[in-house]
Amino acid sequence: MNRLRSHGDRATLLVGAALVAVTLAAWVAFLAEAPSPSSMAMDTMSSGPALAGAAGFIGAWVVMMAAMMLPSAAPLVLLYRTAGANGRAANTVPLVAGYLHAWAVVGALVYAAQQVLGAVVNSSPALSDARPYAVAGILAIAGVYQFTPLKQACLRQCRSPLDFLMHRWRGPGAFEALRLGAEHGAYCVGCCWGLMAVLVIAGAMSLLWVVLIALIVFVEKLMPFGERGAQLTGAGLGLLAAFVAAHPELSMLLRGGMGI
Repeated sequence: MNRLRSHGDRATLLVGAALVAVTLAAWVAFLAEAPSPSSMAMDTMSSGPALAGAAGFIGAWVVMMAAMMLPSAAPLVLLYRTAGANGRAANTVPLVAGYLHAWAVVGALVYAAQQVLGAVVNSSPALSDARPYAVAGILAIAGVYQFTPLKQACLRQCRSPLDFLMHRWRGPGAFEALRLGAEHGAYCVGCCWGLMAVLVIAGAMSLLWVVLIALIVFVEKLMPFGERGAQLTGAGLGLLAAFVAAHPELSMLLRGGMGI
């Protein structure tokens, strides 16, 4: 019995170490990335959508999401491993893959939206003057969303991995782990899509915004005061939206001088 417990502890430590390694590797890859996800998207706007451009953007997006989101998903992964004999360490790989797949779908939608917005702006240059107000609008929408019941419901799922596993567990297999990870990723998307919209539109996926939102997500999901922190973030975003609407030039400062 002690030998089995020791083996299980080693496997759990191995899973934890692997999560740390993957997260650090994702941060290194994101920091070394050239061009950035946003600049890759802008490069493809001039020539229209292409499979290679979409694949490159989605790949860079998944790397960025791994860096930002895996720390807050770690409790679920580790709990899956330690929940019982059926929580095989090998199945944490499809579990994480399913989680990142949910964010890859979001990346594809972001890429498509950027292509459409780029085409619209290029066809109507006068719309460029409306960009600051679009930034203010996204900030306001994201701020309001932080107070909604849907946000709170998704956040509770992310903050309670044990309850999530108890209600969503369907079996010990790799496919079930993949589906479980995708479902958890979907709740994470529901919790964080407003923050990601701010990252893309207001922050142009700059390093400062990536780090800031990664910290916000970490606090919301893992800290005891996470739910109150989400509301404080919403209030801050609303205040920032008001400032940008009153002083449109602030939008370019927020976005580091980058276009949509």
